[in-house]
Amino acid sequence: MQLFLSNGLFYKCSLLFLQLDPVFELKVEEKDVLLEALQQPWQVQEKVMETDISALQRVEDLEQRVIASDLLLKPYTIPDPDSTRDDLQYYEHDADPRDDWIVRTKKEWSGLPRIATHPLDLAVLRLANLERNIERRYLKEPLWNPAEVMRLAPLTPTPGEDLESEITSRLRTWRQALDRCRSAPQLCLCLLQLEKAIAWERSVTKVTCQVCRKGDNDECLLLCDGCDRGCHMYCLKPKITQVPEGDWFCPTCDDCDSQRSSKKRTRVKKRRYEDDSSEDEIITRRSGGMATRHKETAAPSSSSRYSGEGGGTKRRRMTTRNQPDLTFCEIILMEMEAHADAWPFLEPVNPRLVPGYRRIIKNPMDFLTMRERLYCSCEEFAADAQLVFNNCELFNEDTSEVGMAGHSMRRFFESRWAEFYSNKDK
Repeated sequence: MQLFLSNGLFYKCSLLFLQLDPVFELKVEEKDVLLEALQQPWQVQEKVMETDISALQRVEDLEQRVIASDLLLKPYTIPDPDSTRDDLQYYEHDADPRDDWIVRTKKEWSGLPRIATHPLDLAVLRLANLERNIERRYLKEPLWNPAEVMRLAPLTPTPGEDLESEITSRLRTWRQALDRCRSAPQLCLCLLQLEKAIAWERSVTKVTCQVCRKGDNDECLLLCDGCDRGCHMYCLKPKITQVPEGDWFCPTCDDCDSQRSSKKRTRVKKRRYEDDSSEDEIITRRSGGMATRHKETAAPSSSSRYSGEGGGTKRRRMTTRNQPDLTFCEIILMEMEAHADAWPFLEPVNPRLVPGYRRIIKNPMDFLTMRERLYCSCEEFAADAQLVFNNCELFNEDTSEVGMAGHSMRRFFESRWAEFYSNKDK
């Protein structure tokens, strides 16, 4: 107790000495300015207006960063800045109790009227338009996960808006939150979430050296053909004095390729061993303990893995488990394999020939893999076919040769699917 009282007395004495310190003395001019500022009323609308304009400027800065990184769709162009307009006015949205997130029966869209002269409303509209025009291949979690993509977006589009073909549940929640923004802090939260979900590292302008973490000396910066990351020639060990001809892979990709090749050799040996051990004759043991060989017999119409006539090359048939519906799937697959634009999808993609493919495409699929799979329903077959075209659209540009082939094959598959299965539903 005595120690506590002594400490309190020391604190009071220190406060008395602080008042005598000339550092804490206000000059006459400063006192007048402070008193004048205290006498003036607090201008709430002006401060809120400044905050809204600042939020609008942040959205415009994000637009410039996205377009500088070349992450937007080709036809889209950034509109003129709105933060420098002279006709901006303050507007306050009234709170709607039915639009609360804890209410289970909340509306899907808030229906807020967006004013063309309100900086916050302009920022909301520009941010929503920016998100819709970013290529999906440049989005990542938490807003975009290819495994959670849903076909035919469940969101009801607003009047005059096209229906999207793909969306995720998290992106839908983000759009609903952006639609309900009534203040600058709410808008900034949505802005930060979108900024975090953009894959900036895939941009060409974002390449830095893996060793020194710097992006200077572009003439000495080598880009890896496997992971699209860079490294200075003088940062490598040993150093490289000249730009190598052909493809160049960073040390990380070289290590991964060596490990992958060793695993591939192990899998090949194991597969050969299994093929040698699985003969056409099966050894079964009788009760007496003697082993006898019985030839495996099966009906050619149900268990034959190959089809064809004569002694020429035989074509492997897709296993259908004797379901009539899957027969149409096999016909569609044969027609797709014979299509003129099917050449990129006939076999699995070689990651060595196509650098960075496995880093972007997590679930590869092709026509050969579909033919070797065992399908239980036609819906599984359609899902794999759509996966082939979705992977092509995600990895390739729409104007490239492979991208145009993917769009052509998607249209062909959807037309043939409708011809076979629409009549069946009727």
